[in-house]
Amino acid sequence: MALCRKFTDLFCLWTCFVAVLAVEPHPQIKDKVESMMKLTPWTWKLLNSSFKVESPVTVDVALTSHYRLTGNHLTHFRSCKDILLISPESKSGEYTIFPDTRKPISVFCEFLSKNHGYTYLKDYSESRFNLSSICSTTDEIKVVHLRTSGKRYGTILEELKRYQSNFSLSLQINENKGFNTPKNAPFLGKYIYVGFLPRSIAARRNIQGYRAGSKDWEFNNCDANPNSYIAFFYNNSQLQTHSYHTRGSYNIYMRRWIDVSKEYSLPIPAEYFRFFEMHMGGCGGYVVPNYGTLSDIVGAVPGFRFDVTCSDVQCHHSRSCIIANGGPTCLCPLGYTGYLCKEKEKVQFSCKDVAISKGPITGEYLIYSRTKQSQSFKVFCEFHKTYGLTFVSNTDVIIDVNEFFEIKSEVVVRHLRGNKQYDSILKQITPYADKPLSVQYNLATGYNTPINAKKMGPYLYLGFLDTITAKARTRQGYKVNNVDLTFVNSDANPNSYLTFYFNPQNKPPVGYYKRCCYTPLMKSWLDAGVQVDPARHLPKSYFMQFEMHFGGGGGYAINGYNTLANIQGAALGMRFEL
Repeated sequence: MALCRKFTDLFCLWTCFVAVLAVEPHPQIKDKVESMMKLTPWTWKLLNSSFKVESPVTVDVALTSHYRLTGNHLTHFRSCKDILLISPESKSGEYTIFPDTRKPISVFCEFLSKNHGYTYLKDYSESRFNLSSICSTTDEIKVVHLRTSGKRYGTILEELKRYQSNFSLSLQINENKGFNTPKNAPFLGKYIYVGFLPRSIAARRNIQGYRAGSKDWEFNNCDANPNSYIAFFYNNSQLQTHSYHTRGSYNIYMRRWIDVSKEYSLPIPAEYFRFFEMHMGGCGGYVVPNYGTLSDIVGAVPGFRFDVTCSDVQCHHSRSCIIANGGPTCLCPLGYTGYLCKEKEKVQFSCKDVAISKGPITGEYLIYSRTKQSQSFKVFCEFHKTYGLTFVSNTDVIIDVNEFFEIKSEVVVRHLRGNKQYDSILKQITPYADKPLSVQYNLATGYNTPINAKKMGPYLYLGFLDTITAKARTRQGYKVNNVDLTFVNSDANPNSYLTFYFNPQNKPPVGYYKRCCYTPLMKSWLDAGVQVDPARHLPKSYFMQFEMHFGGGGGYAINGYNTLANIQGAALGMRFEL
Protein backbone atom coordinates (compact mmCIF):
# COMPACT_ATOMS: atom_id res chain seq x y z
CA MET A 1 0.00 0.00 0.00
CA ALA A 2 2.84 2.35 0.85
CA LEU A 3 4.32 1.70 -2.58
CA CYS A 4 1.02 2.50 -4.29
CA ARG A 5 0.60 5.69 -2.24
CA LYS A 6 4.16 6.80 -3.01
CA PHE A 7 3.67 6.22 -6.71
CA THR A 8 0.25 7.94 -6.77
CA ASP A 9 1.56 10.99 -4.91
CA LEU A 10 4.49 11.30 -7.27
CA PHE A 11 2.19 10.81 -10.25
CA CYS A 12 -0.27 13.49 -9.14
CA LEU A 13 2.48 15.94 -8.28
CA TRP A 14 4.08 15.54 -11.68
CA THR A 15 0.96 15.62 -13.85
CA CYS A 16 -0.39 18.70 -12.05
CA PHE A 17 2.94 20.43 -12.42
CA VAL A 18 3.16 19.68 -16.15
CA ALA A 19 -0.45 20.69 -16.79
CA VAL A 20 -0.05 24.09 -15.09
CA LEU A 21 3.49 25.15 -15.91
CA ALA A 22 4.73 22.81 -18.66
CA VAL A 23 8.33 23.47 -17.66
CA GLU A 24 11.07 21.58 -15.83
CA PRO A 25 9.74 19.55 -12.85
CA HIS A 26 10.06 20.76 -9.29
CA PRO A 27 13.44 19.81 -7.71
CA GLN A 28 11.60 17.74 -5.09
CA ILE A 29 10.38 15.49 -7.89
CA LYS A 30 13.38 15.83 -10.19
CA ASP A 31 15.73 14.53 -7.48
CA LYS A 32 13.85 11.22 -7.55
CA VAL A 33 13.76 10.89 -11.31
CA GLU A 34 16.15 8.45 -13.00
CA SER A 35 14.81 8.48 -16.53
CA MET A 36 12.36 10.29 -18.78
CA MET A 37 10.02 8.39 -21.02
CA LYS A 38 8.48 10.21 -23.96
CA LEU A 39 5.60 8.08 -25.15
CA THR A 40 2.23 9.54 -26.08
CA PRO A 41 -0.16 8.35 -24.84
CA TRP A 42 1.09 5.99 -22.12
CA THR A 43 -1.08 3.69 -20.05
CA TRP A 44 0.48 2.80 -16.69
CA LYS A 45 -0.63 -0.31 -14.86
CA LEU A 46 0.26 -0.68 -11.18
CA LEU A 47 -1.19 -3.84 -9.67
CA ASN A 48 -4.98 -3.33 -10.09
CA SER A 49 -4.86 0.37 -10.94
CA SER A 50 -4.47 2.02 -14.35
CA PHE A 51 -3.67 5.59 -15.29
CA LYS A 52 -3.45 7.30 -18.64
CA VAL A 53 -1.25 10.37 -18.93
CA GLU A 54 0.11 12.59 -21.65
CA SER A 55 3.87 12.95 -22.22
CA PRO A 56 6.26 14.14 -20.99
CA VAL A 57 6.32 11.95 -17.88
CA THR A 58 9.13 11.10 -15.49
CA VAL A 59 9.29 8.11 -13.20
CA ASP A 60 11.27 7.14 -10.13
CA VAL A 61 13.01 4.02 -11.39
CA ALA A 62 13.18 2.62 -7.86
CA LEU A 63 9.41 2.19 -8.08
CA THR A 64 9.63 0.13 -11.26
CA SER A 65 12.26 -2.46 -10.32
CA HIS A 66 9.64 -5.19 -10.29
CA TYR A 67 7.76 -4.11 -13.40
CA ARG A 68 8.09 -4.83 -17.07
CA LEU A 69 6.83 -2.93 -20.09
CA THR A 70 4.61 -4.77 -22.56
CA GLY A 71 3.11 -2.71 -25.34
CA ASN A 72 1.74 0.39 -23.66
CA HIS A 73 1.28 -1.32 -20.28
CA LEU A 74 3.65 -1.52 -17.33
CA THR A 75 3.08 -4.84 -15.57
CA HIS A 76 5.08 -6.79 -13.00
CA PHE A 77 7.51 -9.69 -13.45
CA ARG A 78 6.30 -13.15 -12.46
CA SER A 79 9.73 -14.84 -12.37
CA CYS A 80 13.42 -14.49 -13.14
CA LYS A 81 12.70 -16.11 -16.50
CA ASP A 82 10.12 -13.39 -17.14
CA ILE A 83 12.82 -10.77 -16.53
CA LEU A 84 15.21 -12.50 -18.92
CA LEU A 85 12.56 -12.80 -21.63
CA ILE A 86 11.77 -9.10 -21.48
CA SER A 87 15.39 -8.00 -21.18
CA PRO A 88 17.95 -10.64 -22.33
CA GLU A 89 20.81 -8.36 -21.22
CA SER A 90 19.62 -8.30 -17.58
CA LYS A 91 22.32 -8.59 -14.92
CA SER A 92 22.28 -11.10 -12.07
CA GLY A 93 21.04 -9.60 -8.82
CA GLU A 94 18.11 -9.06 -6.47
CA TYR A 95 14.66 -8.53 -7.94
CA THR A 96 11.07 -8.44 -6.75
CA ILE A 97 8.71 -10.83 -8.51
CA PHE A 98 4.97 -11.47 -8.32
CA PRO A 99 4.45 -15.22 -8.90
CA ASP A 100 1.10 -16.97 -8.88
CA THR A 101 0.38 -15.83 -5.31
CA ARG A 102 0.26 -12.21 -6.60
CA LYS A 103 2.23 -11.21 -3.49
CA PRO A 104 5.72 -9.73 -3.90
CA ILE A 105 8.66 -12.05 -3.26
CA SER A 106 12.32 -11.05 -3.09
CA VAL A 107 14.57 -13.28 -5.17
CA PHE A 108 18.13 -13.38 -6.38
CA CYS A 109 18.25 -14.08 -10.13
CA GLU A 110 21.39 -15.69 -11.52
CA PHE A 111 21.49 -15.19 -15.30
CA LEU A 112 24.07 -17.51 -16.87
CA SER A 113 23.07 -16.79 -20.47
CA LYS A 114 20.15 -15.44 -22.47
CA ASN A 115 18.62 -18.89 -22.21
CA HIS A 116 18.89 -20.12 -18.61
CA GLY A 117 19.69 -19.32 -15.02
CA TYR A 118 18.72 -19.97 -11.38
CA THR A 119 16.26 -18.44 -8.93
CA TYR A 120 17.08 -18.19 -5.20
CA LEU A 121 14.26 -17.36 -2.78
CA LYS A 122 14.86 -14.98 0.11
CA ASP A 123 11.61 -16.12 1.66
CA TYR A 124 8.10 -17.13 0.66
CA SER A 125 4.64 -16.59 2.10
CA GLU A 126 2.93 -19.09 4.35
CA SER A 127 0.26 -19.58 1.68
CA ARG A 128 0.81 -22.30 -0.88
CA PHE A 129 3.61 -21.37 -3.27
CA ASN A 130 4.02 -23.21 -6.56
CA LEU A 131 7.68 -23.96 -7.27
CA SER A 132 6.86 -24.68 -10.91
CA SER A 133 6.33 -20.93 -11.39
CA ILE A 134 10.09 -20.37 -10.97
CA CYS A 135 11.50 -23.78 -11.93
CA SER A 136 11.77 -25.44 -15.36
CA THR A 137 13.31 -28.77 -14.36
CA THR A 138 13.60 -31.26 -11.50
CA ASP A 139 16.75 -32.81 -12.94
CA GLU A 140 18.97 -30.63 -10.76
CA ILE A 141 19.20 -27.89 -8.19
CA LYS A 142 22.11 -25.56 -7.58
CA VAL A 143 22.98 -25.19 -3.90
CA VAL A 144 25.03 -22.19 -2.82
CA HIS A 145 26.37 -22.26 0.74
CA LEU A 146 27.91 -19.58 2.94
CA ARG A 147 30.96 -20.34 5.07
CA THR A 148 32.09 -18.68 8.27
CA SER A 149 34.88 -17.08 6.22
CA GLY A 150 32.19 -15.05 4.44
CA LYS A 151 32.84 -16.78 1.10
CA ARG A 152 30.13 -18.42 -0.98
CA TYR A 153 30.42 -21.73 -2.83
CA GLY A 154 28.05 -23.48 -5.21
CA THR A 155 27.47 -26.90 -6.75
CA ILE A 156 24.86 -28.81 -8.73
CA LEU A 157 22.99 -31.62 -6.92
CA GLU A 158 21.34 -34.42 -8.91
CA GLU A 159 20.12 -38.00 -8.59
CA LEU A 160 22.79 -40.67 -8.81
CA LYS A 161 23.46 -41.46 -12.45
CA ARG A 162 22.21 -45.03 -11.96
CA TYR A 163 18.73 -43.73 -11.03
CA GLN A 164 18.39 -40.83 -13.49
CA SER A 165 16.52 -42.84 -16.14
CA ASN A 166 13.71 -43.60 -13.66
CA PHE A 167 13.78 -40.76 -11.11
CA SER A 168 14.37 -37.04 -10.87
CA LEU A 169 14.55 -34.83 -7.80
CA SER A 170 11.35 -34.17 -5.89
CA LEU A 171 11.00 -30.44 -5.14
CA GLN A 172 8.25 -29.68 -2.63
CA ILE A 173 7.13 -26.76 -0.42
CA ASN A 174 6.17 -27.51 3.20
CA GLU A 175 5.55 -31.18 2.44
CA ASN A 176 7.38 -34.35 1.47
CA LYS A 177 4.89 -36.68 -0.21
CA GLY A 178 6.41 -40.07 -0.88
CA PHE A 179 9.51 -39.26 1.20
CA ASN A 180 10.50 -39.27 4.87
CA THR A 181 9.66 -36.16 6.90
CA PRO A 182 12.57 -33.94 7.99
CA LYS A 183 13.43 -34.12 11.70
CA ASN A 184 13.06 -30.34 12.08
CA ALA A 185 9.73 -30.01 10.26
CA PRO A 186 7.68 -29.88 13.54
CA PHE A 187 10.14 -27.35 15.05
CA LEU A 188 10.82 -24.98 12.15
CA GLY A 189 7.74 -25.33 9.98
CA LYS A 190 8.37 -23.69 6.58
CA TYR A 191 10.75 -25.66 4.42
CA ILE A 192 11.75 -26.46 0.86
CA TYR A 193 12.22 -30.19 0.44
CA VAL A 194 14.60 -31.75 -2.07
CA GLY A 195 14.04 -35.50 -2.19
CA PHE A 196 16.43 -37.86 -3.93
CA LEU A 197 15.04 -41.41 -3.76
CA PRO A 198 11.38 -41.94 -2.79
CA ARG A 199 10.62 -43.97 0.33
CA SER A 200 9.70 -47.03 -1.77
CA ILE A 201 13.25 -47.20 -3.15
CA ALA A 202 15.18 -45.74 -0.20
CA ALA A 203 13.72 -48.38 2.18
CA ARG A 204 15.97 -51.02 0.68
CA ARG A 205 19.45 -52.29 1.43
CA ASN A 206 20.93 -51.02 -1.82
CA ILE A 207 23.29 -48.43 -3.21
CA GLN A 208 21.98 -44.90 -2.65
CA GLY A 209 23.35 -41.37 -2.45
CA TYR A 210 23.51 -38.20 -4.53
CA ARG A 211 25.46 -36.68 -7.41
CA ALA A 212 27.44 -33.46 -6.91
CA GLY A 213 30.16 -31.81 -8.95
CA SER A 214 29.44 -34.21 -11.83
CA LYS A 215 30.41 -37.18 -9.64
CA ASP A 216 28.35 -39.86 -7.87
CA TRP A 217 28.71 -40.10 -4.08
CA GLU A 218 27.35 -43.51 -3.01
CA PHE A 219 26.81 -45.53 0.17
CA ASN A 220 25.18 -48.86 0.99
CA ASN A 221 21.97 -48.45 2.97
CA CYS A 222 22.87 -50.86 5.78
CA ASP A 223 19.52 -50.91 7.62
CA ALA A 224 16.95 -49.90 4.95
CA ASN A 225 16.42 -46.53 6.64
CA PRO A 226 14.40 -44.62 3.98
CA ASN A 227 15.86 -41.11 4.41
CA SER A 228 17.08 -39.50 1.19
CA TYR A 229 16.72 -35.71 1.25
CA ILE A 230 18.03 -32.26 2.03
CA ALA A 231 15.59 -29.70 3.48
CA PHE A 232 16.04 -25.91 3.72
CA PHE A 233 14.09 -24.18 6.52
CA TYR A 234 12.65 -20.70 6.04
CA ASN A 235 11.91 -20.10 9.72
CA ASN A 236 12.47 -16.42 10.63
CA SER A 237 12.24 -16.78 14.43
CA GLN A 238 14.96 -17.95 16.79
CA LEU A 239 16.12 -21.46 15.92
CA GLN A 240 14.84 -24.23 18.17
CA THR A 241 15.93 -27.40 16.44
CA HIS A 242 15.59 -31.12 16.96
CA SER A 243 18.38 -32.58 19.08
CA TYR A 244 19.05 -35.40 16.62
CA HIS A 245 22.01 -33.49 15.16
CA THR A 246 23.97 -34.03 18.41
CA ARG A 247 24.12 -37.74 17.63
CA GLY A 248 23.95 -37.54 13.83
CA SER A 249 26.56 -39.06 11.55
CA TYR A 250 28.93 -36.27 10.43
CA ASN A 251 31.06 -38.38 8.14
CA ILE A 252 33.11 -37.40 5.10
CA TYR A 253 30.37 -38.64 2.77
CA MET A 254 27.88 -36.04 4.02
CA ARG A 255 30.37 -33.27 3.29
CA ARG A 256 31.33 -34.31 -0.25
CA TRP A 257 28.94 -31.84 -1.92
CA ILE A 258 30.47 -29.08 0.19
CA ASP A 259 34.04 -29.99 -0.73
CA VAL A 260 33.41 -30.25 -4.48
CA SER A 261 31.66 -26.85 -4.56
CA LYS A 262 33.37 -24.05 -6.45
CA GLU A 263 33.71 -20.51 -5.21
CA TYR A 264 30.64 -18.48 -6.13
CA SER A 265 31.27 -14.87 -7.10
CA LEU A 266 27.76 -13.39 -7.16
CA PRO A 267 26.82 -11.39 -4.02
CA ILE A 268 23.76 -13.28 -2.78
CA PRO A 269 22.90 -11.42 0.49
CA ALA A 270 23.61 -13.25 3.76
CA GLU A 271 19.93 -13.34 4.75
CA TYR A 272 19.21 -15.76 1.86
CA PHE A 273 21.26 -18.53 3.49
CA ARG A 274 19.14 -20.87 5.58
CA PHE A 275 19.47 -23.57 8.19
CA PHE A 276 19.24 -26.98 6.52
CA GLU A 277 19.35 -30.66 7.35
CA MET A 278 20.57 -33.48 5.13
CA HIS A 279 19.68 -37.10 5.86
CA MET A 280 20.84 -40.17 3.96
CA GLY A 281 20.28 -43.74 4.99
CA GLY A 282 20.92 -46.04 7.02
CA CYS A 283 24.72 -45.54 7.11
CA GLY A 284 24.71 -42.45 4.94
CA GLY A 285 24.57 -39.75 7.61
CA TYR A 286 22.72 -36.79 9.09
CA VAL A 287 24.08 -33.23 9.20
CA VAL A 288 23.08 -29.64 9.91
CA PRO A 289 25.24 -26.50 9.53
CA ASN A 290 27.35 -25.05 12.35
CA TYR A 291 27.96 -28.49 13.82
CA GLY A 292 30.41 -31.38 13.48
CA THR A 293 32.13 -31.58 10.09
CA LEU A 294 29.87 -28.74 8.91
CA SER A 295 30.90 -26.36 11.71
CA ASP A 296 32.30 -23.94 9.11
CA ILE A 297 29.00 -23.74 7.20
CA VAL A 298 26.62 -20.88 8.08
CA GLY A 299 23.74 -21.96 5.83
CA ALA A 300 22.71 -22.72 2.24
CA VAL A 301 20.13 -21.68 -0.34
CA PRO A 302 18.72 -23.81 -3.18
CA GLY A 303 18.74 -22.41 -6.70
CA PHE A 304 15.97 -23.52 -9.05
CA ARG A 305 16.93 -23.74 -12.69
CA PHE A 306 14.83 -22.11 -15.39
CA ASP A 307 15.25 -22.48 -19.15
CA VAL A 308 13.94 -20.30 -21.94
CA THR A 309 12.39 -22.53 -24.63
CA CYS A 310 10.57 -22.00 -27.90
CA SER A 311 7.25 -22.06 -26.05
CA ASP A 312 8.36 -18.90 -24.19
CA VAL A 313 9.19 -16.78 -27.23
CA GLN A 314 6.99 -15.34 -29.93
CA CYS A 315 8.93 -14.88 -33.15
CA HIS A 316 7.79 -11.91 -35.20
CA HIS A 317 6.60 -12.15 -38.80
CA SER A 318 5.03 -15.57 -38.09
CA ARG A 319 8.41 -17.25 -38.10
CA SER A 320 9.19 -20.58 -36.46
CA CYS A 321 11.57 -21.25 -33.58
CA ILE A 322 14.22 -23.95 -33.19
CA ILE A 323 16.58 -24.86 -30.36
CA ALA A 324 20.13 -23.95 -31.40
CA ASN A 325 23.27 -23.04 -29.45
CA GLY A 326 21.59 -24.09 -26.20
CA GLY A 327 18.46 -21.97 -26.53
CA PRO A 328 15.55 -20.83 -28.70
CA THR A 329 16.40 -19.22 -32.03
CA CYS A 330 13.89 -17.54 -34.32
CA LEU A 331 14.33 -18.28 -38.02
CA CYS A 332 14.15 -14.73 -39.30
CA PRO A 333 12.85 -13.86 -42.77
CA LEU A 334 15.04 -12.03 -45.23
CA GLY A 335 15.68 -8.48 -44.07
CA TYR A 336 15.07 -9.08 -40.34
CA THR A 337 17.37 -10.05 -37.52
CA GLY A 338 17.61 -10.09 -33.72
CA TYR A 339 16.44 -12.37 -30.92
CA LEU A 340 12.78 -12.29 -32.04
CA CYS A 341 13.28 -11.09 -35.66
CA LYS A 342 12.03 -7.64 -34.66
CA GLU A 343 14.97 -5.56 -35.89
CA LYS A 344 15.16 -4.62 -39.53
CA GLU A 345 18.44 -5.93 -40.83
CA LYS A 346 20.81 -3.43 -42.33
CA VAL A 347 21.30 -4.39 -45.96
CA GLN A 348 24.87 -5.54 -46.59
CA PHE A 349 26.45 -4.94 -49.97
CA SER A 350 29.98 -6.10 -49.19
CA CYS A 351 32.21 -7.93 -46.75
CA LYS A 352 33.16 -4.55 -45.30
CA ASP A 353 29.48 -3.98 -44.48
CA VAL A 354 29.44 -7.41 -42.83
CA ALA A 355 32.45 -6.50 -40.68
CA ILE A 356 30.77 -3.27 -39.55
CA SER A 357 27.38 -4.77 -38.72
CA LYS A 358 28.25 -8.29 -37.54
CA GLY A 359 31.94 -8.15 -36.71
CA PRO A 360 34.96 -9.39 -38.70
CA ILE A 361 34.24 -13.12 -38.46
CA THR A 362 35.53 -15.13 -41.39
CA GLY A 363 32.86 -17.16 -43.15
CA GLU A 364 30.17 -17.29 -45.81
CA TYR A 365 27.56 -14.50 -45.93
CA LEU A 366 24.59 -13.42 -48.00
CA ILE A 367 24.91 -9.94 -49.44
CA TYR A 368 22.85 -7.86 -51.87
CA SER A 369 23.36 -6.18 -55.21
CA ARG A 370 23.32 -2.41 -54.78
CA THR A 371 21.79 -1.89 -58.22
CA LYS A 372 19.07 -4.53 -57.69
CA GLN A 373 18.54 -4.86 -53.96
CA SER A 374 16.04 -7.69 -54.39
CA GLN A 375 18.92 -9.85 -55.65
CA SER A 376 21.29 -11.52 -53.25
CA PHE A 377 24.29 -13.83 -53.59
CA LYS A 378 26.82 -15.55 -51.39
CA VAL A 379 30.34 -14.35 -50.70
CA PHE A 380 33.10 -15.72 -48.54
CA CYS A 381 34.55 -12.98 -46.34
CA GLU A 382 38.04 -13.64 -45.03
CA PHE A 383 39.09 -11.12 -42.39
CA HIS A 384 42.64 -10.28 -41.33
CA LYS A 385 43.84 -7.63 -38.87
CA THR A 386 43.95 -4.67 -41.24
CA TYR A 387 42.33 -5.96 -44.42
CA GLY A 388 39.91 -8.49 -45.79
CA LEU A 389 39.34 -10.61 -48.89
CA THR A 390 36.09 -11.11 -50.78
CA PHE A 391 35.53 -14.30 -52.77
CA VAL A 392 32.37 -14.37 -54.91
CA SER A 393 30.38 -17.57 -55.29
CA ASN A 394 29.20 -18.84 -58.65
CA THR A 395 26.09 -16.72 -59.17
CA ASP A 396 23.88 -15.28 -61.91
CA VAL A 397 23.54 -11.92 -60.12
CA ILE A 398 25.25 -8.95 -61.79
CA ILE A 399 28.18 -7.97 -59.60
CA ASP A 400 29.62 -4.54 -58.92
CA VAL A 401 33.26 -5.39 -58.23
CA ASN A 402 33.92 -1.84 -56.98
CA GLU A 403 32.14 -2.91 -53.77
CA PHE A 404 34.88 -5.47 -53.14
CA PHE A 405 38.07 -4.42 -54.89
CA GLU A 406 39.64 -1.49 -53.00
CA ILE A 407 43.34 -2.36 -52.87
CA LYS A 408 44.23 -2.59 -56.54
CA SER A 409 47.91 -3.44 -56.13
CA GLU A 410 47.32 -7.16 -55.57
CA VAL A 411 44.81 -10.01 -55.56
CA VAL A 412 44.77 -13.46 -53.99
CA VAL A 413 43.95 -16.37 -56.29
CA ARG A 414 43.00 -19.54 -54.47
CA HIS A 415 43.00 -22.76 -56.45
CA LEU A 416 41.65 -26.22 -55.72
CA ARG A 417 43.81 -29.30 -56.20
CA GLY A 418 42.30 -32.53 -54.87
CA ASN A 419 40.89 -31.69 -51.44
CA LYS A 420 43.52 -29.05 -50.75
CA GLN A 421 43.43 -25.33 -51.44
CA TYR A 422 46.38 -23.05 -52.23
CA ASP A 423 46.84 -19.28 -52.27
CA SER A 424 48.93 -17.25 -54.69
CA ILE A 425 49.33 -13.48 -54.28
CA LEU A 426 49.47 -11.93 -57.75
CA LYS A 427 50.77 -8.41 -58.54
CA GLN A 428 52.26 -6.45 -61.43
CA ILE A 429 55.92 -7.19 -62.13
CA THR A 430 58.37 -4.63 -60.74
CA PRO A 431 58.66 -2.42 -63.90
CA TYR A 432 54.88 -1.90 -63.83
CA ALA A 433 54.35 -1.80 -60.05
CA ASP A 434 52.71 1.64 -60.32
CA LYS A 435 49.98 0.32 -62.64
CA PRO A 436 46.87 -0.88 -60.77
CA LEU A 437 45.39 -4.27 -61.53
CA SER A 438 41.95 -4.22 -63.16
CA VAL A 439 39.05 -6.40 -62.00
CA GLN A 440 35.87 -6.21 -64.10
CA TYR A 441 32.60 -8.11 -64.24
CA ASN A 442 31.75 -9.50 -67.69
CA LEU A 443 33.81 -6.76 -69.33
CA ALA A 444 37.41 -6.23 -70.43
CA THR A 445 37.33 -2.50 -71.07
CA GLY A 446 40.81 -1.32 -72.09
CA TYR A 447 42.11 -4.89 -72.23
CA ASN A 448 41.95 -7.79 -74.67
CA THR A 449 38.68 -9.77 -74.47
CA PRO A 450 39.09 -13.37 -73.26
CA ILE A 451 38.62 -16.07 -75.88
CA ASN A 452 35.72 -17.85 -74.10
CA ALA A 453 33.84 -14.69 -73.09
CA LYS A 454 30.76 -15.35 -75.21
CA LYS A 455 30.60 -19.09 -74.69
CA MET A 456 31.31 -19.37 -70.96
CA GLY A 457 30.39 -15.94 -69.61
CA PRO A 458 29.62 -14.10 -67.45
CA TYR A 459 33.09 -13.85 -65.97
CA LEU A 460 35.40 -12.02 -63.59
CA TYR A 461 38.28 -10.47 -65.48
CA LEU A 462 41.67 -9.82 -63.89
CA GLY A 463 43.70 -7.60 -66.22
CA PHE A 464 47.42 -6.94 -65.78
CA LEU A 465 48.60 -4.71 -68.67
CA ASP A 466 46.11 -2.74 -70.74
CA THR A 467 46.04 -3.28 -74.53
CA ILE A 468 48.19 -0.25 -75.37
CA THR A 469 50.92 -1.22 -72.88
CA ALA A 470 50.79 -4.94 -73.68
CA LYS A 471 51.25 -4.31 -77.43
CA ALA A 472 54.89 -3.36 -76.89
CA ARG A 473 57.62 -5.92 -77.46
CA THR A 474 58.75 -5.66 -73.84
CA ARG A 475 59.32 -7.85 -70.81
CA GLN A 476 55.92 -8.61 -69.35
CA GLY A 477 54.35 -11.14 -66.94
CA TYR A 478 53.16 -11.24 -63.33
CA LYS A 479 54.57 -11.31 -59.81
CA VAL A 480 53.62 -14.25 -57.61
CA ASN A 481 54.38 -14.20 -53.88
CA ASN A 482 56.80 -11.28 -54.50
CA VAL A 483 58.75 -13.05 -57.26
CA ASP A 484 58.69 -11.62 -60.83
CA LEU A 485 57.91 -14.22 -63.50
CA THR A 486 58.39 -12.77 -66.96
CA PHE A 487 58.58 -13.35 -70.71
CA VAL A 488 59.41 -11.13 -73.72
CA ASN A 489 56.37 -10.33 -75.86
CA SER A 490 57.75 -11.53 -79.18
CA ASP A 491 54.91 -10.49 -81.49
CA ALA A 492 53.22 -7.61 -79.65
CA ASN A 493 50.17 -9.74 -78.86
CA PRO A 494 48.32 -7.62 -76.26
CA ASN A 495 46.89 -10.40 -74.02
CA SER A 496 47.61 -9.94 -70.30
CA TYR A 497 44.82 -11.43 -68.21
CA LEU A 498 43.40 -14.19 -66.01
CA THR A 499 39.64 -14.81 -66.39
CA PHE A 500 37.26 -16.75 -64.08
CA TYR A 501 34.13 -18.10 -65.81
CA PHE A 502 30.75 -18.51 -64.08
CA ASN A 503 29.73 -20.67 -67.08
CA PRO A 504 26.08 -21.25 -66.00
CA GLN A 505 25.42 -23.74 -68.82
CA ASN A 506 28.63 -25.72 -68.18
CA LYS A 507 29.79 -25.32 -71.78
CA PRO A 508 33.23 -26.63 -72.80
CA PRO A 509 35.86 -24.07 -73.88
CA VAL A 510 36.57 -23.29 -77.53
CA GLY A 511 39.26 -25.40 -79.18
CA TYR A 512 42.19 -22.99 -78.86
CA TYR A 513 43.39 -24.75 -75.70
CA LYS A 514 43.98 -27.94 -77.70
CA ARG A 515 46.82 -26.48 -79.75
CA CYS A 516 48.35 -23.81 -77.51
CA CYS A 517 50.25 -23.01 -75.25
CA TYR A 518 50.94 -24.53 -71.83
CA THR A 519 54.24 -22.84 -71.10
CA PRO A 520 55.90 -22.96 -67.62
CA LEU A 521 54.63 -19.39 -67.01
CA MET A 522 51.04 -20.69 -67.12
CA LYS A 523 51.74 -23.10 -64.26
CA SER A 524 54.37 -21.37 -62.11
CA TRP A 525 51.88 -19.27 -60.10
CA LEU A 526 50.03 -22.47 -59.21
CA ASP A 527 53.21 -24.26 -58.13
CA ALA A 528 54.07 -21.27 -55.91
CA GLY A 529 50.73 -21.48 -54.08
CA VAL A 530 50.79 -21.76 -50.28
CA GLN A 531 48.48 -24.36 -48.74
CA VAL A 532 45.47 -22.82 -46.98
CA ASP A 533 44.47 -23.70 -43.43
CA PRO A 534 41.30 -25.87 -43.59
CA ALA A 535 39.57 -23.38 -41.28
CA ARG A 536 39.69 -20.89 -44.18
CA HIS A 537 38.68 -23.30 -46.93
CA LEU A 538 36.18 -22.03 -49.46
CA PRO A 539 33.13 -24.11 -50.37
CA LYS A 540 33.78 -25.89 -53.66
CA SER A 541 31.07 -23.82 -55.39
CA TYR A 542 33.47 -20.85 -55.34
CA PHE A 543 36.01 -22.47 -57.62
CA MET A 544 35.50 -21.62 -61.31
CA GLN A 545 37.13 -22.67 -64.53
CA PHE A 546 39.76 -20.13 -65.53
CA GLU A 547 41.61 -19.04 -68.65
CA MET A 548 45.07 -17.40 -68.59
CA HIS A 549 46.63 -15.64 -71.57
CA PHE A 550 49.91 -13.71 -71.86
CA GLY A 551 51.65 -12.56 -74.96
CA GLY A 552 52.89 -13.46 -77.76
CA GLY A 553 55.20 -15.94 -76.17
CA GLY A 554 53.81 -15.95 -72.64
CA GLY A 555 51.30 -18.74 -73.02
CA TYR A 556 47.64 -19.75 -72.93
CA ALA A 557 46.02 -22.27 -70.61
CA ILE A 558 42.68 -23.47 -69.24
CA ASN A 559 42.54 -25.54 -66.09
CA GLY A 560 41.50 -29.18 -66.37
CA TYR A 561 43.69 -29.76 -69.42
CA ASN A 562 47.29 -30.56 -70.25
CA THR A 563 49.71 -29.46 -67.48
CA LEU A 564 46.76 -28.00 -65.54
CA ALA A 565 44.75 -31.25 -65.67
CA ASN A 566 44.81 -31.66 -61.86
CA ILE A 567 43.61 -28.10 -61.15
CA GLN A 568 39.86 -28.17 -60.44
CA GLY A 569 39.28 -24.43 -60.47
CA ALA A 570 40.25 -21.12 -58.92
CA ALA A 571 38.62 -18.26 -57.02
CA LEU A 572 39.53 -14.57 -57.08
CA GLY A 573 40.09 -12.90 -53.71
CA MET A 574 39.61 -9.12 -53.92
CA ARG A 575 41.23 -7.11 -51.14
CA PHE A 576 39.68 -4.26 -49.10
CA GLU A 577 40.78 -2.19 -46.11
CA LEU A 578 39.38 -2.67 -42.61
